[in-house]
Amino acid sequence: MEDGLDENWLIDDAPDQPAPPAQEPWKILIADDEPDVHSVTRLALRNIDYHGRKLELISAYSASEAFEIMSQQSDIAVLLLDVVMETDDAGLRLVHRIREELGNHICRIVLRTGQPGQAPEQEVIVSYDINDYKAKTELTTQKLFTTVISSLRAYESLNALENHRLGLHKIIRASSSLDHIQSLRDFASGLLRQINALLQIGMHGSICLVYRSEALPAEDLQIIAATGIYENLSRCHALPADHEARALVKQVLQERRHVHADPIDTLYIVVQEQQEFVIYLSPCLPLSEIERSLLEVFCDRISLAFDNHWLHEQIQGSQTAAVSLLCSLADNDHPEQSLQQALAQKKAVEDFCLFLRQQPGFEAQIDTRFIQQIGIAYLLHDLGKLTIHSQVRNKPAALDADEQEHMREHARRGSELLVAARSIEGASRFMSMAAEMALYHHEHFDGSGYPHQISNDSIPLSARITALFDVYHALTSQRPYREPWSDRQALDYIADAAGHQFDPLLTEAFLQFMKQKA
Repeated sequence: MEDGLDENWLIDDAPDQPAPPAQEPWKILIADDEPDVHSVTRLALRNIDYHGRKLELISAYSASEAFEIMSQQSDIAVLLLDVVMETDDAGLRLVHRIREELGNHICRIVLRTGQPGQAPEQEVIVSYDINDYKAKTELTTQKLFTTVISSLRAYESLNALENHRLGLHKIIRASSSLDHIQSLRDFASGLLRQINALLQIGMHGSICLVYRSEALPAEDLQIIAATGIYENLSRCHALPADHEARALVKQVLQERRHVHADPIDTLYIVVQEQQEFVIYLSPCLPLSEIERSLLEVFCDRISLAFDNHWLHEQIQGSQTAAVSLLCSLADNDHPEQSLQQALAQKKAVEDFCLFLRQQPGFEAQIDTRFIQQIGIAYLLHDLGKLTIHSQVRNKPAALDADEQEHMREHARRGSELLVAARSIEGASRFMSMAAEMALYHHEHFDGSGYPHQISNDSIPLSARITALFDVYHALTSQRPYREPWSDRQALDYIADAAGHQFDPLLTEAFLQFMKQKA
């Protein structure tokens, strides 16, 4: 227990503040083993608010209890920390654990001691990551008020910087894969974080990004991303017909301009092909003219980013259409039907990889770029069949030994064509995956396949995935020499071939995926 409490600590009470709006309070943790210290601290900090938010005072009577609270609540803004508790240096040890074990460098730590000689100020400030050092005898109410408010101001700035960093990280991650709808939502979510950081409104400011396209019904307003009280809307994806924001959003879309009307600010963004976005913002405090001007400039940047996304989609779509058309030429009798099947197969492979990424053991192997590339690469895995004589390829009966050997050449030939195409600038990564899928998709997990008799993980993951879909589509499709199998027959065959022809872990995931799809 420490001595040294002074009656002066209770003088100069801070004046009462007006009632703040109903917002999440700033969390202040008091870590001290003397109950009286908690009482006088609560008395000194009563009725204080900062930027319209009250203080929530949390008590811990030991360093271990304080560490447990910090472990569970990462949003503690200020820690008022005693030095001597369970041990003479319990507070100092706690500082080290918070910074090193929890990795929390944002919480402002104010060290308070009743025995300054036991923990010399200069030594403590140099050796420990604390933000202030006070003797309890010098902490009058006014000085404690000043210390807490200055700590909150520093915490708020650091938190804004952290939100800005997270927003940039998310935008950079999303910008590398803007051709997938999930990445568009990631991109939008990152933009909301950027606006939060730009205005320093904190994550309690509520923002909603609404999307409308000429391709959709006029009343269909899609939610791309949302925070705060609107966060639940991002899970239902559509703005309900009776939602309070709908009228203002429709006004913005109709007038095609930003509308600022406290307490709501709405920002209008138009991009290629009449796609429109509305940012619906309810900041904690009214925006200044400078902040509104900054937001409008920021929206111009956002518009360019969404234009890039649209252009990327067009290029990706054109590429997919060209590759699908090429592959459909292999079916001379029904090219239109083959084209539709190819597009359906591409989507199925992409959906399976999205599903597979959620399964244990595959998270690190399947990233967004892998999913982007494998769908269109799958369309090319049988490209080598175009080099096989049509009499063999379309023979209405089982192939003899020589014909089978000739047909097997399609794997090597297809790979060679794709490797040659890989030299085209910008096509290297995509064509590399397509080439390995073409060469290895007939290899068996046990090494009994062709053309190189490799096995297990030596077969590229993309080719092991291709093998499953290739066999499934072959079995369930009409062939000149047999009728198509049912889904059940094809899946039973694949299940029986797990560990022999197919990767057993992939097969298990494939069967689960097909069951969900059914």
